[in-house]
Amino acid sequence: MQDQLTSGLEKIRSIAKEIQTSNPSYMNCIESAKSLSHEIDMSFGFKIAEIEADLLQKYRKISNKEDKDKEFSSSETWVGLHPDTLQTTYPELIKVFHYLKSRDINKIVDLGAAYGRLGLVGAALRPSASFLGFEVIAERSLEGQRIFTKLGLTAHELRNQNILDDSFILPSADLYLIYDFSSPEDIRKILNKLSEKLFKEPFFIVARGEGVRSLIQNKYPEFFSCNGVLHEPTWSLYSSTCSIEDLTGEKYE
Repeated sequence: MQDQLTSGLEKIRSIAKEIQTSNPSYMNCIESAKSLSHEIDMSFGFKIAEIEADLLQKYRKISNKEDKDKEFSSSETWVGLHPDTLQTTYPELIKVFHYLKSRDINKIVDLGAAYGRLGLVGAALRPSASFLGFEVIAERSLEGQRIFTKLGLTAHELRNQNILDDSFILPSADLYLIYDFSSPEDIRKILNKLSEKLFKEPFFIVARGEGVRSLIQNKYPEFFSCNGVLHEPTWSLYSSTCSIEDLTGEKYE
């Protein structure tokens, strides 16, 4: 079982080496990236399909919207989304670390972590870094934590928490991942917290999805006005600490 688990980490490292020397076809095809990510999940022993099916059945049995909000949280939970679509693909996450290969990444925070793929990529490529992921659905966070525990990743945690709660305090990190987890108004609550840290702490932000990237572009120029931005097809990279040009030797706007 342990060999099967660690083979997932080896697959991630193998992809990272490929990206360093070439542009693999799966990097330009989201369906190929999803298929590859599904294979890696299977290597780790995730039970994602079963859990998502159970969540959908549970959700359908609750007829009252107020009760659904209480059970699944008022933020968007993406229950019913195909498991291969629910999460950011491994190749996308690995590409982030490719750009940050010369930077110290000691603490990673995922703001909407699902099953914790970012933590597994961090474990494979930055084994000394800690990981803290926040996920609103308990079943997902428990499953991801199960895999972390089996891998012996004592510095990795998937926390069942709604980041929109008034009690949520955004922890410090070297790398944040945020995606289109809810409505623009909800996403702005987290972007505001990141903005408050922008000129006080050094960190990188990966924003995945059209909604959050559009919000940053139109409402948060402070995220890119000083250091620029690197745009990939599905995500963008921002920095509070250095010019994006310094990461690759190329200018991005």
